[in-house]
Amino acid sequence: MKALKFGFLYLLLEANEAMKYKKCELYDELMKNGLDGFEGLNLGHWICLTLFATGYNTNHYEFTRGIPYYGLFYLSGREWCTNERHASKNLCKIHCEKFLDDDIRDDIECAKKVAASKKGMLSWKPFQDYCRHPMPEVVFWECKRKK
Repeated sequence: MKALKFGFLYLLLEANEAMKYKKCELYDELMKNGLDGFEGLNLGHWICLTLFATGYNTNHYEFTRGIPYYGLFYLSGREWCTNERHASKNLCKIHCEKFLDDDIRDDIECAKKVAASKKGMLSWKPFQDYCRHPMPEVVFWECKRKK
């Protein structure tokens, strides 16, 4: 019973460290961390990906078809990080739980590795489904215009 109480307390503390960005706040963070123009992609592509993958939520977790996905960039626990419960390539050399807090610098560094990989942005199903057309330009246009 003590373990259950401790686990619940831990989840409450972790939830307080996560945040849900507003679109233009995320735009500023991604710009500051060098994603504009990375691998030939503009920030609209990244904003589109995070919108459709996680709704700009740094604490996003999803378990779909046997694969856990973590954080703002919907990073696969089978490919990019380890949770020590599933076999993983851990290509970003990081524990998946690090993608569930509000410090997105490590998420961004891993997302850059995904974008630079052989499949690139097509590694992300939400990108395949929603962000491969001109729409990304429109998604972030208002944030760029405010500058």
